[in-house]
Amino acid sequence: MGRSRCDQCGIQIAAYDLLPIISLLLLRGKCRTCGQKIGLVSFRIELAAMLIGAVPVLILPEAQALAAAIFGWLLLPLIMLDHYRLWLPNRLVILLAVVGLVVGPMLTPDIGLVDRLAGLFTGFLSLEAVRLVYKKYRQRDGMGAGDPKLFGALGICLGWQALPITLLMASAIGLVLFSILDLMTNHHRTAFPFGSYLGVAAYLAVLFG
Repeated sequence: MGRSRCDQCGIQIAAYDLLPIISLLLLRGKCRTCGQKIGLVSFRIELAAMLIGAVPVLILPEAQALAAAIFGWLLLPLIMLDHYRLWLPNRLVILLAVVGLVVGPMLTPDIGLVDRLAGLFTGFLSLEAVRLVYKKYRQRDGMGAGDPKLFGALGICLGWQALPITLLMASAIGLVLFSILDLMTNHHRTAFPFGSYLGVAAYLAVLFG
């Protein structure tokens, strides 16, 4: 992928212009060279990353707070990519699962390895079964192939015990947000970035569960 570049003029962005939030404010949301507006997406991502790291420190023990921050930072690109592109890259999902094995004991200290492996298979197989059954009887995809993989990776991080509440919260968050958007835009949406809501719900489950 290489270094960050301006989408308009293609110039390579200097390191001092990549400071989260600070650079965006100093440059007034524009490219230093051509003046093209950077947009608010970068600002939202940077702000979300700061909150993901800061909030656990306020409410969780030190080791668990560090694990929660790492967990949230790994989820953030998956949440954003699914939200904007309906895409959950396999590499990022696998990275989440692998890191989950390492930081999982700090993230959810009461959950053992057997429960994490059970979470992997339970998470993946449950949503994969729903996806395949829907596709068979409706003759079209109702769920992306990445959602079951992500749910399995979350099972490794949190254990199978956290999957029901995570699924319930993700469904509730998605339905509420989509209902609000439909009312605001008067346009019925069919694309449902469920992976994004799974990620948000899993992070909330760590903070408050």
